[in-house]
Amino acid sequence: MSIQKMTGVAVFAALVAVFSQMSLLIGPVPHTMQIFAVTLAGVVLGPKRGALSIVVWELLGAFGLPVFAMAHGGLTSLLGPLVGFFIGFIIHAYVCGLTNNMRLIPAILCNILSLAVVYFLGVTGFWAEYNFLLGKAIPVSKAFAACAAPFIVFDIIKLVLAVTAGRRAVRILKKAGINLY
Repeated sequence: MSIQKMTGVAVFAALVAVFSQMSLLIGPVPHTMQIFAVTLAGVVLGPKRGALSIVVWELLGAFGLPVFAMAHGGLTSLLGPLVGFFIGFIIHAYVCGLTNNMRLIPAILCNILSLAVVYFLGVTGFWAEYNFLLGKAIPVSKAFAACAAPFIVFDIIKLVLAVTAGRRAVRILKKAGINLY
């Protein structure tokens, strides 16, 4: 991997960390700009490097740097009730990178399906953590209401904006002779 592409991965890991701090606590899951940043990473860097930038961000957080929402970090944050979202973010960045050669609307629709996978993994992880590790029985519907339902519309809006902005950024970077893909 070239220095230019490694720098792109590092910059997007940092961007996800910064966008994670833009948060508003709504119930147990903070409302952040992470989906925007994760989507943007996939669109601009492509599938492999986009996913790698998310892995780097998660590793920084696992080592204790306060890069997660509300300046949290450490393994307890990464492996806590939101573990499914962290796994889903890697998949989402990868899928967003795969859709770059599609027309805009089909790409957005594929990325929305990828977002649904993020929600599925996130709700499943949240539900499993509460039911099995914390011993607090909650139905899946409550887990969905707590960590998915309030965010769906806003996350779709952020996704559409990120896909649009990311495609524009790729065109501008290519004109400047920079290929991070």
